[in-house]
Amino acid sequence: MQQPPRRGPSAGGNFVIATLLGIPGLINLSGGFTRGSPGEIICGIAALAYAGLLVRDGLSIRKTGLPAMPQGRMLLIGFAFLSVYMIGLFLKHRG
Repeated sequence: MQQPPRRGPSAGGNFVIATLLGIPGLINLSGGFTRGSPGEIICGIAALAYAGLLVRDGLSIRKTGLPAMPQGRMLLIGFAFLSVYMIGLFLKHRG
């Protein structure tokens, strides 16, 4: 019998997503500090925090072959950071 392919997070995928989150996070954070916009600061912090968590997970996968935390917990944390990000977007664009 053939084994099904291994499904799970990959270190490279985590690093790519962390980069895609980290660059706009830095832009939002620096823009928030220069313009004094709390919404941009919140968006930047949320994006950078989740990017940092993904980097930590990617490094763990690369080192041990296993993620630093279970996928379910990572998903819940991701939704929590998304919620904070959406609050930041609301504050940023409310006029």
